[in-house]
Amino acid sequence: MIIKLLAEKIATEYEKIVKEKEINEIKILALEVKGYRELNIAEALGIEVVTVRYHKIKIVEKLGLENIKEAVIKAIKLVLVNFD
Repeated sequence: MIIKLLAEKIATEYEKIVKEKEINEIKILALEVKGYRELNIAEALGIEVVTVRYHKIKIVEKLGLENIKEAVIKAIKLVLVNFD
């Protein structure tokens, strides 16, 4: 019983971490669309520049693209982010 509860707790925490990363990726992509630079994105989100770079790599990989510029173009075309 204790092991089952522990496993559920670990799974819940893992899901929370994954969701937070995905939310950051969406925010970073939205700020890229608005023309923010890495330092400005980091400051706006309260994270390190290296973390911004990591998320940008993950965005590009997930979308199967070559670079963040392609991701920005795709986001604009598919209206994946708001311009507000």
